[in-house]
Amino acid sequence: MLDSGKSATRDKERTRNALIEAGIQLISERGTSVSLADVATRAGVSKGALTHHFASRDALVDAIVSDATQRFWDEVHSNVDISENRAGKLLRGYIRTLASESVFMRQFFSPTFLMLVSGSEQSIQNILNDDAEAWRAAFASDGIDIATSLVLRLAAEGLATSIDSPFLTASELESVRDRLLAMTEPGAS
Repeated sequence: MLDSGKSATRDKERTRNALIEAGIQLISERGTSVSLADVATRAGVSKGALTHHFASRDALVDAIVSDATQRFWDEVHSNVDISENRAGKLLRGYIRTLASESVFMRQFFSPTFLMLVSGSEQSIQNILNDDAEAWRAAFASDGIDIATSLVLRLAAEGLATSIDSPFLTASELESVRDRLLAMTEPGAS
């Protein structure tokens, strides 16, 4: 029986995904000085396998940022309650995601990962600009006043960066999350 190549493709995808996941973990733990060898070791592959998938460090970082923005989008949408038939459904999913116990969210909003994307190459800025425009369009269709939506989103993002810090307890996180969610409701002041 001939091999259709599906197994090899799955292995390539699995290896690529393992490298991206290892990169996200290491950058959130150690910052941007992580070596390609460290990423390969964490992913359980050789450095040659890494360079087969990513020709350069910049290519790996671009893939990490692109993957992370897509995973964030997916996590937010998984927290949208489709039974909420009122304005602000996406915004509530956004807040729920940012105030969640998600390991990925903690990595994505870790100071070291945020430093990676804030002072990055033009290719990363292009990924982030496209992502920001997609979020703007999605929130513009969410039925909440744009300024109110932006204030609540920025508050939720600030909340996410404080998780696991001494400045935010679990009960404070819950209280602020509940307040932000309440502020998304029509007629809230």
